[in-house]
Formats: sequence, structure tokens, C-alpha cells
Amino acid sequence: MIKTPENLSFEGALTRLEQIVKQLEQGELSLDEALGCFQEGVGLVRLCNNQLRSVEGQVEILMQQLEGESEEEGNANEMD
Repeated sequence: MIKTPENLSFEGALTRLEQIVKQLEQGELSLDEALGCFQEGVGLVRLCNNQLRSVEGQVEILMQQLEGESEEEGNANEMD
């Protein structure tokens, strides 16, 4: 099984996925090579999904912080 580098960037993983798709679409790979490419692609998709979840979590935290700051400013203005 092919190990996907954990430090690969999201963009790098997408670029490699595009390369894999092109290779598979050409239909010139042996069955073993195609399977290896497919396995690598699955690993890259997992990596991308994990990175997206992480970023979504960070955005959610930032939005909650922003909403909290807005509420605090609203409460401060009501006291004036």
C-alpha cells in the first residue's frame, strides 16, 4: 500500500490527484499500476478531507469568536 505524505499541502494533493486521474483515464497502465494509482488517490482524498475538516473547524471557531465580540460590543453600546 502506498503511504501518502502527511505534510503534503492541500494544493499539492489536488495536483497529484489530477495526475493520477489523467494516468487512469489514458488506460495505458497495467492492472497492478492502476490499482497502485487508485490506492494512492484514495489516500490523497483522505488527506484532503482531513485538511478541509481542520480548516472548517478553524473557520467555525473564528466565526464564533467574531459573533462573541459582536455581542460584547452590542451589550457595551446598550449600557451607554
